[in-house]
Amino acid sequence: MVHLVEQQHDRRSFPRVPIQARMRVSHSRLGTLEGYSINVSDTGIYLRLHDVPKVPRGAHIGLQMLDSANPGIIFNTRVIHSTSSGLGIAIVDYELNGMRYTLDELRRQWTVSKSDMPTEATRGLHIVKTKV
Repeated sequence: MVHLVEQQHDRRSFPRVPIQARMRVSHSRLGTLEGYSINVSDTGIYLRLHDVPKVPRGAHIGLQMLDSANPGIIFNTRVIHSTSSGLGIAIVDYELNGMRYTLDELRRQWTVSKSDMPTEATRGLHIVKTKV
């Protein structure tokens, strides 16, 4: 007898990279919580948080990457899934100094910043230059 097994395919467009970094999230229901990332991709993050109340899918949450070179950037995110131990979130865009920017703008800045550095210095780096 042959059994058909449905295979679940990863629907993610970008690979996840295991990175543990301090994060702060803000939400009207959660208040402000600190935790850390488990994995990060180009468009999303899985955060480990303790005693997280159930957050509905699609809820908007502010995120700060506390270990970042610029922790003042606030990423606007959307909840993909929520458990009592963490959140899977998609990055929508980001805010800096009262201005809102797309992720494409952030990627453009990374590209420009990397082109200013010697190739060996840019391996694995994502650098954001901001005007003061």
